[in-house]
Amino acid sequence: MTVSSDRLLRRTLWGNAVLSVASGVVLAAFAGPFARVATEAPVQVLGLDLMIVFELLGVGFVAFGALCAWVASRPEMPMGWARAIFVLDTSWVAISAVMLALPASWTTAGITGIVVVAAIVADLAILEYLGLRKISAAK
Repeated sequence: MTVSSDRLLRRTLWGNAVLSVASGVVLAAFAGPFARVATEAPVQVLGLDLMIVFELLGVGFVAFGALCAWVASRPEMPMGWARAIFVLDTSWVAISAVMLALPASWTTAGITGIVVVAAIVADLAILEYLGLRKISAAK
């Protein structure tokens, strides 16, 4: 793998890291207001209030961002981890679509939030895919 062959993936992972950490901190810090704005009625997920789910997701985003940064910062990029990040991002987009299809009392703001985040993650996943493909072609 050459520096030029992994540049796209490395930069995408750094972008993913920054966006994940920043959005995770904001989501965890403002979980209550986001939960109130996202739904018309109280929502429970696996027995947990939506606010707690948002707090846990925020912490998870920070950890995911740290993983992205770690993978991007390695002199020899760990490709297994890079592929895992791609799979997690594509899974997030699929889960977002399922969430929108489930009967829930999402508000317009809640639906917009789900769609915007899914679109951003989908863009990152596309760039990760292109970066992984470029590295594979360079071998």
